[in-house]
Amino acid sequence: MQITRTFLREHGLLPRKSAAQYLLTDDAVIDDIVGALDVRPDDRVLEIGAGCGALTGRILERLGRAADRTHGEVGPQGPDRERTSLVSVEIDERYVRYLRDRFKGSSGFKVIRQDVLGLDIAMLFDRADGIKVVGNIPYYISGPILRMLFDDHASISDIVIMLQKEVGMRIVSQPGDRYFGLLSIMRMLHYDAHMVRHVDRGLFMPVPKVDSTVVRMHVHGPLLSAGDEQVLLGILKRAFGARRKMIKNTLRAVGSAQEIERWCADAGIDMGDRAENIDMDRWIRFLGAYKNARPIR
Repeated sequence: MQITRTFLREHGLLPRKSAAQYLLTDDAVIDDIVGALDVRPDDRVLEIGAGCGALTGRILERLGRAADRTHGEVGPQGPDRERTSLVSVEIDERYVRYLRDRFKGSSGFKVIRQDVLGLDIAMLFDRADGIKVVGNIPYYISGPILRMLFDDHASISDIVIMLQKEVGMRIVSQPGDRYFGLLSIMRMLHYDAHMVRHVDRGLFMPVPKVDSTVVRMHVHGPLLSAGDEQVLLGILKRAFGARRKMIKNTLRAVGSAQEIERWCADAGIDMGDRAENIDMDRWIRFLGAYKNARPIR
């Protein structure tokens, strides 16, 4: 369904800039997002920020569960029709009412009106693993949402999300890149990532002040135990706390100058280097040296 300003006005659905609502209007981008998610009929999908359902309808089609009242479609029948396959989360009551009416009859589909940060992802479906996450993430809460998704790695298999371009670049960046930072290395703990495409600001309604990018992440096995990961994150927050400062200065709170020098030597880290140039392998070796000197209980 083509989203037009006239349609949105007639249905009382015009996005509100004050709420940072920007609706994607380009079918090619929508196709690329759904294609990158690689939706299969037996998948379980969480959609964040459903809006008017541009992505919702395409996902339901891929799941084989679509019933779009705007096209007179009838939903699928059979014993599996009630298993929840798609949960769309939307905070705006106007869009929630519209989505429930538009996709009435689509099997295995739920719309939840809720702040996404309050979700328990593992409780949304009949299984607590292998969930695919998709959405157009509000710029102003992209950091908290990403941290939530990183923390929920045990429940998630894949993430395809659209973000402010700069945030997307930070997610996919590698050590030494311009955008590499704490968010980049937090992602590396549980997900591989790559850029799907850039999205020009002119493809949204209303037009935002920045361009966007679509990023795909795929979960990998844990690199550390849960306890070790928390210790490493504490070290990393110190290391990345002051960009462009050398490790010997940013890690002062972690140990003495002599200890830092010894741990860096064991990890193959130059004391004069900066956190944004150090890869995950060396940080894990640094953690090992730190633990040997200060056993974690």
